[in-house]
Amino acid sequence: MPQAGSTSIGEVTSVNSIKAGTELEFAVLSDAEFESFSPNHPQNSFIQSAEFTRFQRARGQVVELFGVRRNGELVAAGKLNYTTNRWGYKVCECAKGPLMDYTDADLVRAVVELLKTRAADRKAAELRISPNLLYVAHDADGVEHPEILDNRPLVAELARLGFEHQGSDMNFANVNWMFIKTLESIQDSEELIMGTSYRTRKAVRKAEKNGVFLEQATLETLDEFYDALSTAGDEKGFTYREREYYEQLLRTTSAEFTKLMMAKIDIPAYRRSITERLEAESAAAADLRREVEETGSKKKANRLKVVQDLVDSYERSLKDIERFPDSVGVATVAAIHFVCFGDEVVCVIGGTKQDYIYFNGATSLYWGMMLHALEKGYSRYNFYGTFGIEGQDEEGHGGYAFKKGFGGEVVQLLGDFVMPVRPLVFQANRLARTAIAAGRTLLGKLPLRRRA
Repeated sequence: MPQAGSTSIGEVTSVNSIKAGTELEFAVLSDAEFESFSPNHPQNSFIQSAEFTRFQRARGQVVELFGVRRNGELVAAGKLNYTTNRWGYKVCECAKGPLMDYTDADLVRAVVELLKTRAADRKAAELRISPNLLYVAHDADGVEHPEILDNRPLVAELARLGFEHQGSDMNFANVNWMFIKTLESIQDSEELIMGTSYRTRKAVRKAEKNGVFLEQATLETLDEFYDALSTAGDEKGFTYREREYYEQLLRTTSAEFTKLMMAKIDIPAYRRSITERLEAESAAAADLRREVEETGSKKKANRLKVVQDLVDSYERSLKDIERFPDSVGVATVAAIHFVCFGDEVVCVIGGTKQDYIYFNGATSLYWGMMLHALEKGYSRYNFYGTFGIEGQDEEGHGGYAFKKGFGGEVVQLLGDFVMPVRPLVFQANRLARTAIAAGRTLLGKLPLRRRA
């Protein structure tokens, strides 16, 4: 793994500062310099972190950390990824960046100029950025509130600087729609849970009562995590990474940055607990029934109804888990990849194994990591990619409704921007992609030949 300040294969090893038309200077940063800047920046994101940089380098990606200094002071920074396709077309991308004050028009103009120059020096045909800024403020229902925040003028300004806005549509490659819960004013776990919906509170408390517990995966237990993640992905139809991706994360990042969390249930212990509670409540119901018959007490009759409801509930629970023999032992019911960085805990991807959905594993994981965020002083809990906001018939609406139960608001980021750096090459690539897409569409419309 490269050491702090080192460069990967394919990177320029000696870099002279590139001066803009102001007193600003561009320079390549060491990991340590970048690490002192990015976590404390208001636009911090785990994508723009030294830890994620080390991970990407370990995977063979060409990554460069840059900074822009004004009179020696670092005023902007970011992580640049260089990718080249099989035809030699090269892209320079600063995902969730650059990190800078976008209200300073002179700074934005100068940084864009410096990045364009840097991309050209590295033979990139296009420059891509996606600032980690809100587009327009939304509430929990996704309704726009431009009176609170509206960054559409910035989109227009970036267009004037040569960027083409790609929009901020829902996507998985560069997440632009999220659901985020602010934790800054929350004092303790009781206040936290009272900020959730009744249904969510009930699910959290049920999982706790039933003995669902959380465990962080290590290299030794990665197979358990990956089995649950891949099973949930196959069942729900979401795309997940290969096992090696998560192994590399564990090897190159800290245990606080990468949290591969599992929700587990001890089936024999759970069955014993339910059986014991059923026996106790059944005995209590029998005593109350006898007292009601002897005295006719309405108070005892009301109490009997409550206890009988518990008896019925425990009987249903035992019936529900008949398909899980004690030989199952401790089962991993859900798995989610979290990242903790800067101001937030991010729920990157994960889900519940459908066979074990009864145990509310995902609810336990979300709640457990919210408690972790509160304890460690993170100010935001980011549910990350959120889809189906417009209505219940949309794909992903169930996931959105689930997240909404924890409280928070919809966040729409500014989106993706692309700028030609080598215009002729850029246009040739765009024409080629258009032609290929048109060819595929045409082939899809052609009738299939019958076999002889």
